[in-house]
Amino acid sequence: MFGLAVIPGYFCQLLVQFDRTLHDTRVKIQYQLLLADKLNMSLPLLIVDSGSGGFSLLDAIQSKIPELSLTYAADYAGCPYGDRDPMDIIERVISLVDAVQSLRAHGMLLVACNTASTVILDHLRQRYTMPIVGVVPAVKPAFERYPGGKILLLATPQTVDGEYLEELVSKYSGGTNLCRYGNTDLVCLTERFLAGGTQSSEFYDVLAPLGRQSFDAVVLGCTHFSLIKTQLQEIFLGAELIDSAKSVASRVDSVAKGSLARGNERILYVTSKETPSIDYLRSLGFPDKNLIEL
Repeated sequence: MFGLAVIPGYFCQLLVQFDRTLHDTRVKIQYQLLLADKLNMSLPLLIVDSGSGGFSLLDAIQSKIPELSLTYAADYAGCPYGDRDPMDIIERVISLVDAVQSLRAHGMLLVACNTASTVILDHLRQRYTMPIVGVVPAVKPAFERYPGGKILLLATPQTVDGEYLEELVSKYSGGTNLCRYGNTDLVCLTERFLAGGTQSSEFYDVLAPLGRQSFDAVVLGCTHFSLIKTQLQEIFLGAELIDSAKSVASRVDSVAKGSLARGNERILYVTSKETPSIDYLRSLGFPDKNLIEL
């Protein structure tokens, strides 16, 4: 009779044979989920992003769900998503999730990219049975805090020009004007900053088209931008920087209802060797990075 410690390895061998026969990623994923259900196993959270942006959500999620085990999948090879065609984004994210799911089953998916969330959530919900949570620009709390004020949305071109944002503005603005600045150079600059290759003046250069305007609040509509709050606060003096980290963490917690795996295990998958330094990644709790190809 197999003990619980032996069963997962035994079934993994069967899974390899099963996959070689059917060559169907979705069948493989469903088989893993069935196995987890049979063994009454809690499954980790899967976070996907175009790059490092989702790292800005980790502290807030950890505060809500201590010792949470998670997998982070970063499509560095496709970063940034902000100026990509929506169908290209959909294809890349689905390929990324399929690739990671074929290696490890998960109990929930968090799309930690604002751009991807605006175009792909419905597609993912049609493909996967696990709960799926996205990230949207925090314009609602900005409108609530500064009615009639001057608010800037700092995001990517896909986000600022998308229909999803228009729906949010129409529903919550109450007539308050929202200035928008879509830029993917700032995403790339953030990645270089995390790799230790930027100077402060570069942030000013990227945001120079905004001139010397002052704002009551700046909504960080890209999770990458929350990683450079110190630099942005120096530029937008006096403005409140608003992101969605706490609300996303609350949403993950409420949807999970205590079902996600604990143990503080963190696994990182990347689609390119070009990533932040290993020291930075280890400071986030990832002991190593695992390369996968889409």
